[in-house]
Amino acid sequence: MESIFRFFRRIIFSYKQSSVMSDWKTYMMFDLIPPVSQTLLFSLVAGYIYGTDYIQKWMIGNAILIASFGALFGVGTQLMDEKNNGTLSFLIASKTKLSSILFSSAISTMVTSMISVTIGVVLVSLILGINWNLELISSFIGVLFLSSFVAMSFGYIFSCFILITSETNLILNLVSRLLLIFTGANFPVSKLPYIFQWFSKILPLTRSIQIAQGLIEGNSLSEYNKLIYEELTLGFSFILVAYILLKYMERRSRTSGKLEFT
Repeated sequence: MESIFRFFRRIIFSYKQSSVMSDWKTYMMFDLIPPVSQTLLFSLVAGYIYGTDYIQKWMIGNAILIASFGALFGVGTQLMDEKNNGTLSFLIASKTKLSSILFSSAISTMVTSMISVTIGVVLVSLILGINWNLELISSFIGVLFLSSFVAMSFGYIFSCFILITSETNLILNLVSRLLLIFTGANFPVSKLPYIFQWFSKILPLTRSIQIAQGLIEGNSLSEYNKLIYEELTLGFSFILVAYILLKYMERRSRTSGKLEFT
């Protein structure tokens, strides 16, 4: 029971460490205005290109993508923050596994990013005049959880790169641009060259965005069970790969006494 309480305490501590919600001005500048402005920008650009009748489809895709960016960057930079604060060596030397610390911080990051994007979607919907019903809201929340989970799993892998390279932010920014292009949030995957369509299928969020766009077009969530299972499988596969990598690097750091392998 104590281990369970300790796990939830780590979630609270991680939230207090990374969240700026206590300062509403900072929260608006860094956590609220960026997702709103980015969602609005890509929605208006897509509406201009494809027509205003399809603006809802591109708005929902970008909302899913931006929410996932919060989980991706939050988890991917966790060990880098620990290293910059001088606490990474203590974490590696302690009995607590790095994987459990990362997982607890990931939950906090998922929740805060989902709250910010939910507020952003409400504001953008009011600006663009997009209507929501109860079924669509509940389905969207489910897809939001799914996309945040698979993005968190993907970021879990990149958190391991802090022990290999100091350019973790560069890697994460490159990955985020690839997701903007190849996941279908701003450009139809079906119009990509075949090799890039195959590449899109192995990326996270492609299926989540497809589900969200289908929901906004009036389809039911039950029609996408196959895509949901595939996205969950992809997320758990990322977690497994990241766990093996982190376990290996953690063990090597303890035996070599070094935090970097370069």
